[in-house]
Amino acid sequence: MENTDSRDGKLEFGTLEWCQSAGELGVRLLEEANLDLSEYEWGFSEEYTHIPERLRAGRDKAGYYFMLHNGKASGGDGLPDKCLTLPGFHATADWALIAHSSYFPFNREGWKERQTAHAVLRSDLQAAGIIPNWHYSYEVAGEKREPRCTVCGSPDHDRQDCPVWPTGIGEVLAANTSKETKWLRRSPELEGLPETEWGVPVFTKMTDEQKERFIKLLGK
Repeated sequence: MENTDSRDGKLEFGTLEWCQSAGELGVRLLEEANLDLSEYEWGFSEEYTHIPERLRAGRDKAGYYFMLHNGKASGGDGLPDKCLTLPGFHATADWALIAHSSYFPFNREGWKERQTAHAVLRSDLQAAGIIPNWHYSYEVAGEKREPRCTVCGSPDHDRQDCPVWPTGIGEVLAANTSKETKWLRRSPELEGLPETEWGVPVFTKMTDEQKERFIKLLGK
């Protein structure tokens, strides 16, 4: 099996090592915060679909999680059923959509630009008859609203009522400013594709060959 870790200590998005490190980072941030963990029953998970086989490392599903349950924080590689049944943030996205824009877990820098660029990418793909796998969104069909929640961006609830990022948890994770070099290994499958400054693919700027390659990475 190919070693997906880099000799220089950098990790590539979606590898077992990346997922394990991301889950452990979430646990560490929550444990280091001045929170009463017993007040929360909450989970976070991300699953990456159509991940290249070389990055799978024998896993049926690629992704990571962390959660607060019975007053304790736990997390790492994987998608345990217990975490998925907890209220919180649970997302599923095609690996190629977010691999180069999600190097740093919980990093808020550039999040508005990334959010806007991802919305454009999904719209451009849908216009081309391609439905990307993106199972988490706060979009309101047929209506645009200003966000009322400053953490998740939802137009449907105020910050103190957020079911996804409870008060305390959202602030702790949003305050993460670590940019450890180990997160900076790029993926060869995406090299050469036009991207925004924040790593979001730009479908309309791709050549026909690049579009075909990108669509195949989405499993379409």
